[in-house]
Parts: sequence; structure tokens; C-alpha cells
Amino acid sequence: MQRGKNTKKGESPATRVNYEDHSLKFLDWVDSIGLEKTFFGRAVQFMEEKFFIRRAALIFLYCVLLSYTIFYELDVPYNFAVGDVAQFDVSSPLAFEMIDEVTTEEKRLKSEFSVPVVYDYDTGVFERVSTNLMHAFRSMRAYYRETQWPKNAAEHRAKVKDFFQHKKQFEKELGVGVSDFMFEWLIDLKFSPKVEFIVMRNLENWYNGKIAEAPDRFIPINQMNVLGRVVHKNNLGREFPISRSEILDLQVPENFEFTDKKDLNRFSESDQANLLYFARSLMVPNLTLNKQETASRRQAARDAVIPVTITIKKNQSIISQGSVVQPFQMAVIREIENIRTDKRKDLMALSMALMLSVAIMVFFSYLKRFTINKVRIEFKDVSVMMLIAFGVVFFTKIYLFMIDAAFASKLGHLIPPTAFLFAAPVAAAPMLVGLLISYGEIVWLFTAFMSVCLGIMVDYNFSFMFISLVGGIAAARGVYNCKTRNDLYFAGVRTGAINALMIAFILTMTKYDQAGGLKEILFSIPLGFLGGIFSALVAMMFIPLLETVFNYTTDVKLLELSNLNHPLLKEMIVKAPGTYHHSMMVGSMVEAAAEEIGANPLLGKVMCYYHDIGKMEHANYFIENQKPGQNPHDHISPFMSKTLLVAHVKDGVEMGTTFKLGKPIIDGIIQHHGTTLISYFYNKALDLKKEDDPEIADDDFRYPGPKPQFRESALCMLADSIEAAARSLDEPTPARLQNIVRNIIQRKFSDAQLDECNLTLKDISKVEAAFVRILLGIYHQRIDYPRSAGGGLGDVGHTPS
Repeated sequence: MQRGKNTKKGESPATRVNYEDHSLKFLDWVDSIGLEKTFFGRAVQFMEEKFFIRRAALIFLYCVLLSYTIFYELDVPYNFAVGDVAQFDVSSPLAFEMIDEVTTEEKRLKSEFSVPVVYDYDTGVFERVSTNLMHAFRSMRAYYRETQWPKNAAEHRAKVKDFFQHKKQFEKELGVGVSDFMFEWLIDLKFSPKVEFIVMRNLENWYNGKIAEAPDRFIPINQMNVLGRVVHKNNLGREFPISRSEILDLQVPENFEFTDKKDLNRFSESDQANLLYFARSLMVPNLTLNKQETASRRQAARDAVIPVTITIKKNQSIISQGSVVQPFQMAVIREIENIRTDKRKDLMALSMALMLSVAIMVFFSYLKRFTINKVRIEFKDVSVMMLIAFGVVFFTKIYLFMIDAAFASKLGHLIPPTAFLFAAPVAAAPMLVGLLISYGEIVWLFTAFMSVCLGIMVDYNFSFMFISLVGGIAAARGVYNCKTRNDLYFAGVRTGAINALMIAFILTMTKYDQAGGLKEILFSIPLGFLGGIFSALVAMMFIPLLETVFNYTTDVKLLELSNLNHPLLKEMIVKAPGTYHHSMMVGSMVEAAAEEIGANPLLGKVMCYYHDIGKMEHANYFIENQKPGQNPHDHISPFMSKTLLVAHVKDGVEMGTTFKLGKPIIDGIIQHHGTTLISYFYNKALDLKKEDDPEIADDDFRYPGPKPQFRESALCMLADSIEAAARSLDEPTPARLQNIVRNIIQRKFSDAQLDECNLTLKDISKVEAAFVRILLGIYHQRIDYPRSAGGGLGDVGHTPS
């Protein structure tokens, strides 16, 4: 075999066997840390083993999300706005006090802008600027004296350019940037002390005033004073008022002219302009706006204003029909909506999340205690139930919002708004779970959980909670053993009928004596019936999506797989006709046995149809597909024969995965041989073994397993072996068929192949009787027809037409 292109000598080619999962390296790294050996690690491990804290945390987080969704109130907009004419009366459903935001805001703004702007006054600015100026000029004069300045003009210009190497130091000591022109001008003046003194004297004069940057941008027009705070170490924190007119804007050059003109006349006009420009470039503000302090003082002033409140009484008229809607009235309506929304969040949602978490944990504890080895719930099942519960709650919330917005406001005078609640398709949740999960205990616990959530969501309506519970159980029962898609419609009709009856009984007890109660009952009954039908439509719409996303195999999907025109079955009848016939017979046997013991007959039958699809790859190596006298196993070793037989399980799984048969069918393919010993080739290997050959263990000739994990796969294992054995009988008499059935079942039982499924001894007895009945029907003896009726023609080489 040719090596791969990148495979080195002595290395095996890259295969799935050599693949190393990187997640294992991460786990090895975590183990090397040794967290589990610390006190904290041992405590966490103990809590996890005792109380399953990780599972509880995930459940709690989900319940928090679900609770906030339940208590979240969608705003119901009215069909009018400010300035419109109200079409109906609006009154307050509760008593409350509210703040008059308009008046209160006016007072707050007045108080806020009465607070003066706060500026930080730094009295040490001139000291820093003058010190920098003195140090910078002294340094440059020292460098100037150290430099040999040639008399030749060209060489002097070159030397000036060389002096520019000190420009960065000059700017650093000065504290501001200087243009090249200005620096060259100062070089020409030899950084004269006169320049330094003129600039310093005028800076001192300028800094006697209050200088700020663009004060008009930050000081309101109506404020004539600001508040200054000293930030220098002397008099730190002292506050004093500053007149607005005293503040000089740094961005206005005209505010800064030379007032001390001593020695200024010695310079030319251009030099005087340069001096002024240079002096202005050294100016920095000694007043700095303190935005944080200003904002905090203004906020304190706002907070000090007492809000103006008004009182609204319960049932007080807010808007009268025919009146024009005013801004204040709309503000009152918004306040009512806000109160309703805020009431139902936070503490109530957290309390409900804790309640639901406890309920779920109690349900899990019940299942673990009272359904040992009977109910097996996987993480995928829990995830799907959580998704369905959240989806139905959210969908119901949207439904109620749409009803209130579109129907209740317009038809409320004809149909009581509460009647629309019973048309909500809440029974879709139990229908979907009943289709996806076959354990009745889980379905009714989920239905109870959903009814509690829905009852709380509609303002603790316990009548609706009880109707949802009973209707949901009826819906789940209606989809049990769903044979056709029409069964979903009939499940919806059944659910609607149960809903209508429960509504009639409960509302008669609670609403009949109230005003308008009879009208509410008469409208609620048909709407409850429609709710059951809507639930069936919703379930039918979402079940294909859940089947695809979560790889579920429902009865509806099994019906599609049971179609004999499926590509795999059509291919098998061509490539392996004997296996095809064998699979059909096994399917009939398992279907009958499953009906006897209460298992899923449709799942058992479809599983048997596909359990041997892997034989198509090497069909002629299986006896049911071989022609008389042509057995390829006669020419290969028993070990190779065993390998070919075992391979049909792996090949079948790959085909099932490719054609998306679903997990239960693929599990049946994997488990239908369990860890059974291939005794024929094991004994053949023992017969061919030589004295010096190593011992042959029976584990080498067993299927890899696992053993059957559920009843349908166990029935498939038994029927597969029994049908094959019955096919090999020359004379399949009733006694011989009964013995074969009994012996094979006992042999599988003794070999511990049935230890991991839920078959009881009573179930096994019923299975045995069902298998015998089906086999007797298949292999019953036929009477010989007289020659006059077409019999005996076979004696002369003819076959009847």
C-alpha cells in the first residue's frame, strides 16, 4: 500500500485511530493542577455528588429567564394620541400617586442653572511660566557662548542651522512649542536678557488678571458671576466669586497687549511684533473649568427640589369618550403601564424562579426514586423541554398582546376579553413533548409545570391553570402512538372538546352568578375548542423543525421511514433480497410482540426494517443471500469471516447516519446483536487450531455491543435470531418452532444479553407467545390441492399459473 504524501517512514498514515482529541489535553492539564485535592475542590466535589450543584445552577438560570419572561408586560398601545378624540372611556384600574414631571422639571432646571459655574484658580501659573522662561534662556545663552560664530555670513547661517540641535531642549524647558522662525529670531538676538525681562514683566502684568479659555462657551448668558476655587497650596480650597467681565478669553489676542513698554523702543517694529507673539505663546489659563464639580453641584441642586405630586384614585376617569386627549392624560396612562410593569419584575420574578427550580428538582427526584431503570431522560430531552416551555410562554405572551391590541379594544363590547384567553394554543407544548418523548411520567410532569407557569402568567388565573393541566394531558394522550399526520388533527379536536367541557364546568362554578357571567361562558366554550385545534396546528408546524435540529425520531417520522419505497429498502431488495425478506419477517414479529408488552410497535417494526442494512456491502457472505453450494466462507479463515459479519453493524450505522434514520433506529442497528458470541465461526476456529497456536478467547468472536438498552432493540435481537433459526428448519412444525423460540430466548437470557433493557419475565413470556403465533402463521402447513383444482402439477414439472 502506497504511503501518504506527507507520511514519514516508520509512521502510520493519518487515520481517525491516530487522532487525538485536544479536549483530552485540556482535561489532562486541569488534572495536573490538582484543584480537586484542595479544600475548596473537595468541598465542591462533595456538593456536586450530594446535591448536583451544577445541574441545579443551570436549572436556576433557566428558571430566572423563564420567570422574567412570564412577568414581562408588553405595552398595549391605545388607538389614540395627544390631540385625538377618544373613542371610549378610560379609567384608572388602581390608586396611585404620580409626579407632575413637567412642573417638577421646570423647578429643577431653574434650581440647576442658578448654581454658578465653578473654575479652579491656580495662583502659581506665573511662577511656573517665569521659571521655565528663565531656565530656557539661560541654557540657550550658555550654548550660544560655547559656540564659535564665524564672521562670514554663509558660514554664520550654517552655524545657526547647527544650533537648531538645542531647539528641543529649549522647548522642553520652556514648556511650549516654538516655531523655527521664532527660534532663529531668538538666536539672532542671542537670547538677550532684555527680551527675557520684557516678556517676563508683561507676563506678570497679564497674570494679575483672571484668564480662561473660551469662557463664553461654558458660562450661561444670564450668569454674571462664576465661582473660583484656589488650587494652589496657599489658601487651598478657598472659594470666591469672580465677575464675568473680569475674565479674559485666552483665545482673543487683543486681550493681551504690552503694558510695560520699558526698553521696548530699542527694538524695531518687527522685533516688537515678534516679542508680543512670543509672549502670547507662553500664556496658559489660570482659570480652568471644573466640569465635575459644576455638574455635581447642579445635580445636588436638582435633587434638592421636592417633586410635585398628584393623586389618582382607583376608577377615576382619565379620559372621557369624545374628549380630546391631553398630554397630561397620556402621562397618567404611561404611569399606570409603568407601575404594572415594575411591580412584576425583580423580587417576584426571583421568587418564582426559586419556586420553579424547587419544583423541577422535586420532579427529577421523583423520577429517580419511583422510575428506576424505566425512565431515562437525557440532557437533550431536558434541553428540548426547556426550549418548548420557553417558546410556548413567549408565544402565548405575544398572542395575548395581539389579542388585547387588535380584538379586545374593538370587540370588547361584544365578546368578553377574558374569553380570548382560552383560544391560546397552550396545549401545543404537551403535544410536542408527547411526540418527542415517549415516557408518560415525564410528559405529565412537564404538563403540570407548564400549567403552573401559564396560570401565574395570566394574573394567577387558577381556572386557566387547571384547564391547561387537564387539556394538556388530553393533548399528550392524543398524540400517543400517532399513526398518521391526521392523528394530530384528531388530537387537536379531542383537546378542544376536553377544553370546552372543562371551561363549561369551571366557569359555571365561578362566573355564573356574576354580571355578564353567562355571556362569558357562552363565548369561552367555542374559543376553548378552537384553542385545541390551534394547538394541533402549532405542533404540526414545529415538530419537523425539532425533529431535524435535535435529531428526534417521532412516530410521524417513523411512518415516513416505514414506507417500503425508502431508498435504503429499495436498494436492499436488489442487493440483498434474502436480508430484505428476513427484515420484513422480523419486523412483523417485533410489531406483534411490542403490542403485547406495551412497547412502541411502530418503532420496533421500523427498526427491524433497517437493522441489517449493513449487509448490503457484502451480501453474499450472509446465508440468507447465498445460492446453494456457494458459500464464500469456505475459502477464508474463521477470523476473517467473523470480521465480515461484525462489519455489517458498522456499515449499517454509517448508512443510517448518511440517510438520517434517527438515533433510535441507529441504536437498534448497534444493539441488535449485543455482545453475542458468533458460535459457528468460534467453534470452527477451535477445530482448526493447532497445538502450538495461542489460545482463542471467545471474546474475540463476540459482537462489540453494547447490549440492548431498550425494549424494542431487545425484541429486535430476539426476533432476528429466532427468524434466522426458523428459516433453517426443513420441517417447521409447531413443536419445533416453539422449541426454537423458547431455546433462543433462554440462551440470550442466560448470556446476559437482556440485562440492560427493561424486559421483565412477564414481558418475556408474552414475547415468546407472540413470536410463536407469528411464526406459525408464516410457516403453517398447507394442504395438497386435488389435481382437478390445480394440485399435483408439480409432479410433471408444471407450476400453476
